[in-house]
Amino acid sequence: MPSHDIHKIVNKIILGKEYEDVNRWCDAPYKWLGRKHRILRHDPVSITLKYHNDPERLAAAFLHVLTDEVYSEEVRKRRKRK
Repeated sequence: MPSHDIHKIVNKIILGKEYEDVNRWCDAPYKWLGRKHRILRHDPVSITLKYHNDPERLAAAFLHVLTDEVYSEEVRKRRKRK
C-alpha cells in the first residue's frame, strides 16, 4: 500500500491539491481490516456515492484507487523477479 505521502504527491501533481481528507476516508477501514481494507471504499459505487457532489474530490478518490492498483502491481512484479 502506498503511503499517504505518495497519494498526496500524486494528487498535487495531477490535480493541483493534496486532498488528504479523501485519502484518509479511502483508507479509514485499514484500522480494522488491515491489508484487506480495499474491499471497502475502493470501488466506483462507494466513491461516487460519497463524492457525487464534489467532482474534484471524486477525481481524487478515483486517483487514490488507481495509485493503489499501480503500486500493488509493481510490488507483485518485483516479487516475481526474485
